Amino acid sequence: MDRGAIEHFHEHGWALLPRALCPEEAAAMRGAVWHALADVGIRRDQPSTWTVERPAHLQRLKEHPAFRSVSSPRLLAAIDAILGGRTYQRPKNWGALFIAFPAENAWNIPASGWHIDANYMSALNPPGGVKTLALFDDVAPRCGGTQIVGGSHRLVHDWFRQNPPGRGARSAEMRKQLARHPYIRALHAGGDANERTTRFMDRAEICDGVPLQVVECAGSAGDVFLLHPLTFHVATTNTGKAPRFMLSGGVTTNMWGWRRP
Repeated sequence: MDRGAIEHFHEHGWALLPRALCPEEAAAMRGAVWHALADVGIRRDQPSTWTVERPAHLQRLKEHPAFRSVSSPRLLAAIDAILGGRTYQRPKNWGALFIAFPAENAWNIPASGWHIDANYMSALNPPGGVKTLALFDDVAPRCGGTQIVGGSHRLVHDWFRQNPPGRGARSAEMRKQLARHPYIRALHAGGDANERTTRFMDRAEICDGVPLQVVECAGSAGDVFLLHPLTFHVATTNTGKAPRFMLSGGVTTNMWGWRRP
């Protein structure tokens, strides 16, 4: 990963590592999923069987040999560069499978479900880990790609530095407290899809010197998105014609901010 991509990660809370997996590795991952789906009557060549938008019985596949290829030398080198050589334990697997079949719902920037997967009081820099979103099939725009708020890692860190939560506050309480921030409040307000796209995706909005912009994690099979642990993200509707295949995992140096120093 070049210096520009590393700087982009620290500035915006995410970076794209294109072609981290080779086509054959991505195809093997898809094959493992389709084989498991066939056991419950969901077949690759029969779209009429794609009746469950988000199959929830696939987590046993995390240990399947096909998914070990996520830990490619390129990906590990990128993580090492972002963490500045800090040590971390190699994960037993590379996370949870998120499959999203085409849905009838209209596409929009979600007004609910936005969250982070780490302690809201986690360190900004150096980060306490790197979250990975590995695409193992092509994901076109508006086809279920996870949405993230670029720059939100800095927003979250600054907000809680200025508004410390009460002692013993839990994630749900901190998420509710964060919703008082004007940008986050607007993000949760809902509204017309085109107006939300214009405001949140088409341009960056500067809040307290931090550029914030909703980004859709769309890309090609084998691409991996790298996220700062404090980056806001959310699942979205797949309005395409094919399922979205993604593996969500990562590495952490401090149990995603829950381990005391």
